[in-house]
Amino acid sequence: MGRMNILTDDRHPLRAAIVLAVAFNLFTLAVFTVSGYFRGPESLRESLVLGVPMMLVDGYLGFQLYYALRWTRHLTPALRWSLVTVAVVVIALVQALWDTQLRIWADTLTMDLRQTYIRAATLNTYNSGMLAGLFAFQAAYMALQRNQWLLGEARQREREAQMLALRFQLNPHFLFNTLNAISSLVVLRRTDEAESMIDRLSSFLRGSLAADPDRMVTVEDEFEMLDNYLEIESVRFGDRLMTAIHLPHELARAQVPPFLLQPLVENAVKYAVAPSRTEVRVEITARERGGLLELEVSDSGSDSEGVSPGTGVGLANVRERLRLSFGDEGRIQLHKGAGGFRVTLTMPLNIPALPAEPPLTIAA
Repeated sequence: MGRMNILTDDRHPLRAAIVLAVAFNLFTLAVFTVSGYFRGPESLRESLVLGVPMMLVDGYLGFQLYYALRWTRHLTPALRWSLVTVAVVVIALVQALWDTQLRIWADTLTMDLRQTYIRAATLNTYNSGMLAGLFAFQAAYMALQRNQWLLGEARQREREAQMLALRFQLNPHFLFNTLNAISSLVVLRRTDEAESMIDRLSSFLRGSLAADPDRMVTVEDEFEMLDNYLEIESVRFGDRLMTAIHLPHELARAQVPPFLLQPLVENAVKYAVAPSRTEVRVEITARERGGLLELEVSDSGSDSEGVSPGTGVGLANVRERLRLSFGDEGRIQLHKGAGGFRVTLTMPLNIPALPAEPPLTIAA
């Protein structure tokens, strides 16, 4: 739950309440002593003689307000605070009785007994009310801290679940298309190509299952997986599919969500390559622009103009993964034209530093 001090650690509410009660009563005793000092030596002696036993008993009685608040926390607010108010008054009256009796024993009464008791009851009601308010505020703050932590945990679990759900949308879709292609090759008795495609599919799925959907991968790894995928599809489409991958060396270690571009490449194959009777070029590019990382998937197929942006599972998947991974810093842009279809993803550029190499030790 992060770093907390003793007053906000809800794992030990009783300990926190004791510390708060002790601090409150020490502050009251300090005020009592300072006021006696300015009234003269006799008043200071009286403050010291009476103040300590008063604070011990008053502190214990006042601490019972913690239990009053705790025992009534499941009641309705009206009933709860009515009972707490009654507890404040009862405790203040008992405290006043003890304070008055102490003054009688110490022979320090400065007014008649009735006035002394009323004065003590008034002061103790105020103090008990303040202490009850501090306990209530502390409990509310601790509950707020706990709820914020639980909300953060719930959001993290939701994000992980969404990332897994989005990830699981990819593999069945790709697997269905690939198995259909393998089936077609088998029917056409193109067994060598079918066997090659099965080997590439096995390699691709092995890498897919090993990847953690909630952990970043390098652009180099992401492009390698896409290259495997396009190799599989090249068996299916032959010369109709031409590919090009552009990855500057300095961006190879940049961090991206795994399989982020997979739906875009699948769309290019589905909407541009599959319906075409001529060669279609699919390009995957990484570049830096303005301190941000841009990843782009484009195709040269004229049929891709028929794609409706944002309506397919693939584009919606990518848009949602960008939002979950980067928030408002992740953007997607779609470009359609006579030259084909292009999707550009923009996200923060994160290239982790290389670990420091250990010093070279040369044996004598």
